Amino acid sequence: MYMILGIVGGMGPLATCELFRKIIELTDADKDQDHLHIIIDNNTKIPDRTDYILDKGEDPRIEMTRSIIKLETMGVDYIAIPCNTAHYFYDDIKRYTKVKIINMIYETAYFLKENNSKDKDYLLLSTEGTYKAEIYDKTFNDLGLNILTPDDEDKKTIMKWIYGVKSSEFNISLQEFESLVNKYMKDKDIPIIIGCTELSVLVERIGLTKKYFDPMTILAKRCVELGLK
Repeated sequence: MYMILGIVGGMGPLATCELFRKIIELTDADKDQDHLHIIIDNNTKIPDRTDYILDKGEDPRIEMTRSIIKLETMGVDYIAIPCNTAHYFYDDIKRYTKVKIINMIYETAYFLKENNSKDKDYLLLSTEGTYKAEIYDKTFNDLGLNILTPDDEDKKTIMKWIYGVKSSEFNISLQEFESLVNKYMKDKDIPIIIGCTELSVLVERIGLTKKYFDPMTILAKRCVELGLK
């Protein structure tokens, strides 16, 4: 029997939709019945995660926990959260459920350690909240991997891109995107971590040519693996 997947959505809605699409496309299915049973709580009442980390907004843990409990009562067997910054609260919210919550940050680090062992350095593109909280740094360091980050000005540029996607605006050119990341390559082909689910949507739209890894795709693969066991 297939397990039921729950998705804590709304962070943001387009990113939630993108995870759902990726799971469907990554599932080896010949008919409707071969796909995962998925319940999505697109909870747009969850406050902005970066605003809270930067001491500018409400605590998102209450609404995130509410979604997790709701999904558990609906019978899900495991839960995915398609928001990188939300994983800052992972240890806090997992205490409120007996259901397994997949940790996208750990799954990304483990995937790279196992499948891309030649690279140790990764350029992280994410929200300012993810940078400040160093959500990726400890997990990657524990596995012998290093996170590189842009300067403060470029972090603000990346945030503008992210919130543009939240507004369904995709006015960032491939040249503009790659011009920013090229500054940090140091004559090397350093892989990029697409550490925000809005950026996951953006890089597919613009056709990023640089070597990159998308945690949301890694999360989608893991959802399929667990669901079809």
